[in-house]
Amino acid sequence: MKKWLAIPLVLIIALVMIVGSCGGEEKTTAPPVTTTTTAPTTAAPTTAAPTTAAPTVAAPTGTISVAETDYGWESTDPVYYESFIGWAIYDSLLAFDNEGVIVPWVAESFSQSDDGLTWTFNIRKDIKWHDGTPLTAADVKFSVDRFGDMSLSTNPWSWYISEAYNKKDSIVVSDYVYQFVSDHPEPAQSIVFAWTRILPKAYYEKLGMDEYRKAPMGSGPWKFVELIPETSYKLEANTDYWGVVPTYQYFQSYQVPEEATRIAMFKRGEVDMVIGLNYDRLKELIDDGYKTVELGFPGLSNFTFQGTWLKSAGPTGDIRVRQAMSYSLNRQEICDTWYQGFAVPGGQFYMHPGGYGWTDALKADPYDPDKAIALLAAAGYPDAFADPTIHFYTTAPGQDWVLMLIGYWQEVGLDVQVEVVDATVNGAYFFSFTRLQEGAPNAGWLFGWNFGSYFNSTYHCSNMYGSWGVHNSGNDPTADYLYKKATSELDPVKALTAYQEFQVYAKSMYVNVGIAQVLPLVIVGPNLGEFNGRNWVSLYDCANGIQHPK
Repeated sequence: MKKWLAIPLVLIIALVMIVGSCGGEEKTTAPPVTTTTTAPTTAAPTTAAPTTAAPTVAAPTGTISVAETDYGWESTDPVYYESFIGWAIYDSLLAFDNEGVIVPWVAESFSQSDDGLTWTFNIRKDIKWHDGTPLTAADVKFSVDRFGDMSLSTNPWSWYISEAYNKKDSIVVSDYVYQFVSDHPEPAQSIVFAWTRILPKAYYEKLGMDEYRKAPMGSGPWKFVELIPETSYKLEANTDYWGVVPTYQYFQSYQVPEEATRIAMFKRGEVDMVIGLNYDRLKELIDDGYKTVELGFPGLSNFTFQGTWLKSAGPTGDIRVRQAMSYSLNRQEICDTWYQGFAVPGGQFYMHPGGYGWTDALKADPYDPDKAIALLAAAGYPDAFADPTIHFYTTAPGQDWVLMLIGYWQEVGLDVQVEVVDATVNGAYFFSFTRLQEGAPNAGWLFGWNFGSYFNSTYHCSNMYGSWGVHNSGNDPTADYLYKKATSELDPVKALTAYQEFQVYAKSMYVNVGIAQVLPLVIVGPNLGEFNGRNWVSLYDCANGIQHPK
């Protein structure tokens, strides 16, 4: 068994998600809250920070160089969709350790009041911004308030610390004590605090948002140097970092959409890592003797149907068509061929064996083309639909994967067309704070999701399956009820059982279909040594822990 499939069940707090809205004509709303939203092992009262400071080491030298497919939104600001680069530049208020437990980070300790309404964060006194000024509770308040400002933020996590959802007050108690007051008890909000990066209030206000985004500053292990749009970005080691100081002086990334060019750069020694490789190429490089590292959780390969409740959804508005699209996939063959044996069937949205709430009932559907054909016949496909064409949108780098899936669907008689859009349109389609309307261009369309899993998927799956979710895929009253039941249960054992019940029902909706769980492998060249950082999160979180080769 692959080691990432044998992770013991993490009984941590119930909730991790991505924000939202969806369905009919109402404005975005959060699920009504009935009582405390609780989960096991999250924010224990007065949680003390672990020792993170590294012993004295030699000055950073050399450069870590990476070739990436694209930078998404090229965001340096966490309120602009998502800033992946930002995880290297900024520090978050809280963080996850390698067992999935929420631990202090910018806060050296944190606690929740007996009534569950007030969070108190004691801020570390040894953190400095990259310009040498101290980080204080005023910066924390500024960052939390800004991150939860729904008039400003397009980050899907922001909703969960917004006034519209669960924020009553935000208080600087003293220079190094900050309090967040909730409208209702929800211990799992600590997950969102682990997603909230802290920005320098005075520096930001001096520059203003537009100029700040061109020259961001944080307190993290890497300092921003430059970002050349659609070309490259460069970071420099923060030698005064309060935690693990990078052993390399620079982190240099290149945006290289062409896979062949990325591989050629790697083989010539121009870059030390290659991101986003086709699995055929990955296997070839491994067979050639290049080493790999696992970064993050297993990759989850799945696809989602949007706006299936709308009349304009077309064929995918019929659950039998959606079921047929699942049963027509030979997942084992896909794992053996497309993923070259680096995957196993599965891949529910943000769910993998070992994650919070996993149950064997979430296993992927078997390959059954005869059943798929029978389901399509029962749905009257294609004759029952004025336009039987089903649309699957993706960016250019993802179209080969979509075309591979389309091959299976064609075999059972489905007409599926790939729609290639740019990254901005793609993101706006599957992360929308506006409920999908009748006649929307992507009503009834599919999008793919090839991304890492997580310790806890509760907030993510709220956004996927709840009728308020940003992915515009859920619109089912029973799913909404089961979600609220699970997240309002105070008893951790009952909460876990309720969350599993929600997950099983959500799978039966067939608005998200899992394909594969993929090893999170990255090819690494000889100029890099051991990866000793927070490898369980991402490259940007762990780069300061990459060692020089011995």
